Amino acid sequence: MKKTGIFGGAFNPVHNGHVRLAEEAVKQLKLRRLLIIPTYVSPHKHTDLAPYEDRAEMCRRAFGHIPGVEVSDIEVRLGGTSYSINTVRALKEMYPNEQLFLLIGGDMLFSFDKWYKYESLLKETKVCAAARDGDSLADMMEYANELGRIKVLPTQAIEMSSTEVRNTIAQGGDYSGMVPQGVAEYIREKGLYR
Repeated sequence: MKKTGIFGGAFNPVHNGHVRLAEEAVKQLKLRRLLIIPTYVSPHKHTDLAPYEDRAEMCRRAFGHIPGVEVSDIEVRLGGTSYSINTVRALKEMYPNEQLFLLIGGDMLFSFDKWYKYESLLKETKVCAAARDGDSLADMMEYANELGRIKVLPTQAIEMSSTEVRNTIAQGGDYSGMVPQGVAEYIREKGLYR
């Protein structure tokens, strides 16, 4: 069965940690395709999001070098609040003969049981959590086992968050080492996060 990964998020902005997670997931899970899905209307993030088209373009620039990666506008087409279960169900209709892997960061794992219809997500996809910054692999494995059906990917995590990148930009700091070069150029061109 062909394997398709789903990596959604605000990507506000996309940073090197996101790229590392995508690269590791493609390699470790042997994904044929990885769909990068910028959130249209986030149920979690209430910070000021850059416009959708800007975030989608940053994703195209950041992930374009990874084989099999596509930036998907499925959540724009679905409209409304971007709940993962709705996205997954739409993708299951589009790719009925493929196994779907939902990628989440380690920070999201510990609140996964608060996600809208999380039990259905566990049944309808293989959820894979990537270790990130201070996340202890042992704690993640224990929590994943409690919820069941979650695979923990041991990754070479990059300690970073989009909030940290936005704060650095807002304070006029050097963020060039935090985001891919094409993303840094785009942020400068558009004057984002100032």
